[in-house]
Amino acid sequence: MIKKIFSFTFILIFLIFSCSSDNDDSSSEVWEQKSEMLTNWADNFIIPSHSTLLNNLVYLEGAGNSFTNLPNQQNLDSLRTVFINAYMSWQYVEMFDIGPAEESYYKSKMNIYPTTISRIEINIQNENTDFNNSNNYSAQGFPALDYLLYGIETSDELIISKYNTDSKYLSYLSEIINQMLQNTYPIVEEWESYRNSFISSVENTATSSVNKMTNDFIYYYEKGFRANKFGIPAGVFSGGALPEKVEAYYNKNISKALALESFQAIKNFYNGNGGVSLRQYISEVSTAEYSELSTDILDLFNIAENLINGLDDNFYNQILTNNVQVLEAYDAIQQGTILLKTDMLSVLQIPTDYVDADGD
Repeated sequence: MIKKIFSFTFILIFLIFSCSSDNDDSSSEVWEQKSEMLTNWADNFIIPSHSTLLNNLVYLEGAGNSFTNLPNQQNLDSLRTVFINAYMSWQYVEMFDIGPAEESYYKSKMNIYPTTISRIEINIQNENTDFNNSNNYSAQGFPALDYLLYGIETSDELIISKYNTDSKYLSYLSEIINQMLQNTYPIVEEWESYRNSFISSVENTATSSVNKMTNDFIYYYEKGFRANKFGIPAGVFSGGALPEKVEAYYNKNISKALALESFQAIKNFYNGNGGVSLRQYISEVSTAEYSELSTDILDLFNIAENLINGLDDNFYNQILTNNVQVLEAYDAIQQGTILLKTDMLSVLQIPTDYVDADGD
């Protein structure tokens, strides 16, 4: 009898140990995969995207210096070209509101639109360059440059004349570009040390890197892309179209290009571009109920992108002439929001860390 009890106890302990060992192995594999995904995000997306933006801002500074030294049509055209290049590269950065960027309110200082013209004009006349004041977040960055390069007068001739006759405008232009560089340098530098803690944070907690970055990605898709670039200008949340709220309002012809560049950044991040990605991770952890989820998300991305490609290059004109098409694109993007925010987070067992205030 004692022998039987001993044998039963031994078997029970063995089974418990074996199950525990299997769980540890499984947990270890998941943690390793998360670490590989975070490494891919850091080394192939976050760090190089910020570096590209910084390089383009350095070029912007050079073109800005040429224009402030000699405000003429040639230098204005050159400055505008470099500005657009930098604005395009920003589309690959804005979603990464994590770590150093989150702590410094980076995206709020770089791309709040529409810009506040009254604040800009007051700042120019008072020579106020306190850009760390939250009241001035909407009077700096890319939208403020959009106004200063395209909107301060009704023609290029009058814009150039204004800069030649009022040096305060030249000073404010230079200060904004300089501030954009000062906003970006610390982000690039701090990622050198922040990278290691970022890729080692694999726990399933509210503050872990995977959870925070996944939420930031969805938040950008839902707010920065869906709402800001389409929903708000099209009047989804206001009951009436607000075309003046399009991105790059003063150079309206690049609003579609900026949106498509942003969507490319979203798709690249989701697909991983050869590294461990959200798409791959979803496929590996999905249950039978969600077996097609990773592909369904990409299919919806492609549908939405095709609808955006069918819009006018100038979103302002598009909203005024045929807003229904913008609303159709918005609806397709919104379907992606549902899959990302509801189904994907459910599969990945990641809770939402922000509150949706759109009422949609």
